[in-house]
This record gives sequence, C-alpha cells and structure tokens, in this order.
Amino acid sequence: MLNRNKQATNSSCRKYLFSAMAVVVIAVFGLTVPDAFSGATKAGKITYMKPGSNVDAYRSNAWTPLKTGSSVLQGDTIRTGRKSRVEIVLKDESIIRLGSRSKVKIKAALFEGSKTRQFSAKMMRGKAYAVVSKMVGSEYEFKVETSNAVAGVRGTTFRIDSKLDKSTVVRVYTGAVAVSNAPIYAKPGKTATTKTSGKFQMPRKGVKPGGPGRVEVAGPKEVTKKEWEEFVAKAMQEVRVAANGEISEPVAFNAKEDAAADDGWVAWNQSRDKQAE
Repeated sequence: MLNRNKQATNSSCRKYLFSAMAVVVIAVFGLTVPDAFSGATKAGKITYMKPGSNVDAYRSNAWTPLKTGSSVLQGDTIRTGRKSRVEIVLKDESIIRLGSRSKVKIKAALFEGSKTRQFSAKMMRGKAYAVVSKMVGSEYEFKVETSNAVAGVRGTTFRIDSKLDKSTVVRVYTGAVAVSNAPIYAKPGKTATTKTSGKFQMPRKGVKPGGPGRVEVAGPKEVTKKEWEEFVAKAMQEVRVAANGEISEPVAFNAKEDAAADDGWVAWNQSRDKQAE
C-alpha cells in the first residue's frame, strides 16, 4: 500500500514538473518570437479600416488578408481594394492612411528609441496621407517614394498621389516637405531625352557593362541652395512631378476644392486627425 502511494506521489510530481516546464517553454517562446512571421520587424499596426474594405499584405510569397489590429511588418507590400481605406499607426506614433486601390511597400521601419528612427515606403499606385510625429535628434528619416519622386518630411502632415499617368502630386497641410525628382531611366532599347545629355540609347538586354553597346550617362552634379529651396513645399502648397521627371515649383492650392475632391479623401483624413487628437 505504501509503495502504491509513493508511486502515485511520484506520478503527480512528474505531471506537475512537466506542466511547469511547458509553461516555461511557452513563456520563452513568446518572448523570443514577437511575431507570427519569425524574424520580421514590426512597423506598426492597423487601427482603422473602413467597413467593407479589402486590405492585404504580401509577405512570405503570399497575400495575407488584414483586419483592424493586424500587425504591419517591414517588407510588407500593402494593397487596398476598391472603395477601401485603411489607417496604419507606426511604432513612433506617425500615421499613414491609404485610399482606394493603393499599393505601398514598407521598405524600412526602424524605431530604436528617439535617436535612430527611419521609415521609408515606395508607392506603386494610389494615394497616401501621412501625419508624421515630432522628430527628436538628427537621425530621423521619413520619406515616401513613387516611380519618379521622393518626399522627405519633418514633423508634418501631407498627402502624396501616384497617378495612373505616372505623375506624382505632393500636397502639404502643415510643416514642410522636401520634394525631389528621382532619376528616370529609359527602358532597354528605347531612346530617352535628358536636359544634361540630350538623347541617348539605352543598351539592349544582355549587354555587359563595359562591353559593346554601352552608353555614357550624366553623373551627379552639385545642387545650389537656391535650387534646393525651390523643391521645398510649405503649408498649403503643392509640388507636381511629371511622368518624365520634370518637377514644378511649389504653388498654392485651393483648400476647399482639395477637401471636396477624391470622394472627400482629405476631409475624411482631417476628421480622423481630430479624433486622434
């Protein structure tokens, strides 16, 4: 009888020990794997989706449906469906909202305290509205690219539209945005024209660097302070970059017309801003 009691006690101890070890394993696993996608860096999360919206993220070679509360990861390509709107709050409390039929890739999302913060995104199509948090320190970078433009901002509210005709429009509501026209490259075998080098023929596919068919392109040049300031849009100004890369000087835009356009896109964003405050 005593042996039976001893065996039962040992069995209970083993069960308790196994349960305790399982708890430890679960706790450690939860600490070491912060996201379902191992190794992924969290950029932020979805805090709002317009009812009926379709929003997906391309990750791990597949499109994954997102919902309110879903994590957004560095490297994700986010796309929205027809009549869809989504709000993403980044880890530094900056806000990005995407409109209908938009597609954006989160290229970098590094938020390590107040000294090292970096965010960059590439817009393939559609429109985005951003409210950038106040920046502390000099190592803060927040930029949004399109096929032919780069918008770099500091503590501001702005929108950027990547049009179907490949042009880009940047409108600033508060603060200032430095807009530059990214290099435009001709497709292989096509003729392109630049202000500096005139017409040139891009090499055909398969042409090796330094081999027959190579072309010479203009190198970088120094930009004066005056030229740089021409690309800085301040509050209630817009900058347009044409499909061929030609950039316009900042001009004022009509706030009423802007708020009413695009199915009330800006008015909706401004109402969301007030709710966030």
